[in-house]
Amino acid sequence: MIFKKSLKFIDNYIYKFCRKYVDIMPERFIKIIAFYHPDPYLRKQYYENLGVRMGENTLANLGLTVVRTGKSICLYIGDNVSIAPNVVFICKSEANNGKEINEIQYVKDVLTKEGIIIVEDDVWIGANATIMPGITIGKCSIVGAGSVVTIDIEPYSVYAGVPARKIRDLKEN
Repeated sequence: MIFKKSLKFIDNYIYKFCRKYVDIMPERFIKIIAFYHPDPYLRKQYYENLGVRMGENTLANLGLTVVRTGKSICLYIGDNVSIAPNVVFICKSEANNGKEINEIQYVKDVLTKEGIIIVEDDVWIGANATIMPGITIGKCSIVGAGSVVTIDIEPYSVYAGVPARKIRDLKEN
């Protein structure tokens, strides 16, 4: 019983420490806590330090990955957004370990991209979805699990597939 109480005390201490001292944490720790910590409110706080702005009542499941460069904000997520496990937001896409490939004109012009991603209010993003740079996901839309979003998502609609395509409208006329 004493061992269990000790573990609970240590867990509580670490949690409070993480909440209080996010600003002094090394970026490596911030990424680990944001990605793996079981408490969604603590993860949200840590994602704020990784260039992500999340609105009210928005929480991300475990495994949210944000691919970015620099310290600037690259992902805006609105209110009441549901993000399933293992969703990837790619704010910058490039062959960062390639030398010759980055000199190919097609790669420079078409494949290398960077842009802010905007997720509007009341969106539901399914598990293992990937959102590419510069995308806007419209209000009250759904992105199906496993989808790769390469185009803007219209409000009040469902998109799914690789690449994601419009499946249906959610508003009846």
